[in-house]
Amino acid sequence: MIDQKIAIIGGTGKFGQHLGKRLEENNEIRISGRDAEEAEAVASKYGWKSGENTEIVKEADIVIVAVPISVTVEVIDSIGPNISDDTLLCDITSVKQEPVEAMEKYSDQVLGMHPMYAPSNSIKGQKVVLCPEKGKKWTEMEEFWIENGADIHIVDPETHDKAMSLVQGLMHFSELVVADVIRKSDLTGEDLEEYSSPVYQLITDLTARMLNQKSGLYGSIQSENPENEDIREEFVASAEDITELIGEEQFDERFEELGEEFDLKGAQERTDKVIEFLSEVR
Repeated sequence: MIDQKIAIIGGTGKFGQHLGKRLEENNEIRISGRDAEEAEAVASKYGWKSGENTEIVKEADIVIVAVPISVTVEVIDSIGPNISDDTLLCDITSVKQEPVEAMEKYSDQVLGMHPMYAPSNSIKGQKVVLCPEKGKKWTEMEEFWIENGADIHIVDPETHDKAMSLVQGLMHFSELVVADVIRKSDLTGEDLEEYSSPVYQLITDLTARMLNQKSGLYGSIQSENPENEDIREEFVASAEDITELIGEEQFDERFEELGEEFDLKGAQERTDKVIEFLSEVR
């Protein structure tokens, strides 16, 4: 990708800066932010340009919306009238149906993107989901991700959101429930650490890792994905169902059935390696 004018709405954020630094070679980067002075400072730091949302998108070849999920559609609607029909309009939220529908109204070139990694990580080896909805210019961003070593997955927005209701919605919700049960118990975090084997320490560390992030992000993931409400209801129903099976003969049968959904051998091998590593560093 060369000689492109790329506007990043929310370019002062961590992921906006992450993308800007990786897209800047041979391209012109323009960014905006909630605070004009901060946007100017960030732009000056990297040798980019800054301006208001509706200004930096004018004459841009590619526009990337990198703002919180809760305001993504609102921002798309605010900049949309200033975008030309042949501008590649993208977003990077973890929800795809509503943002893609909003972008379709303003451009003939639309791509929903979901980079599934933290901006502190390198792109190489990371999963990036692409939802190309209109036009053919989306392949320019596909090329960018491939050149940086990303693991690309191309799906439609509805399939993406259904998958994320399990990968993110269900997993994060279960971690929140676990954390709340721990909070209500008589044991402290130090007690848990003292009595946890490496594998249980890993499980609690993953929960703590989530809680070390911004609550707004995880609240938005729960509320903005239209598929998550049904998943949360299924979680509660399954908890009640399995509770009734405890101590019953049917528990063994259900246990075996649940295992059929997973790569048991692969999971055992992968977690064994992690546990061995954790045992060495404790």
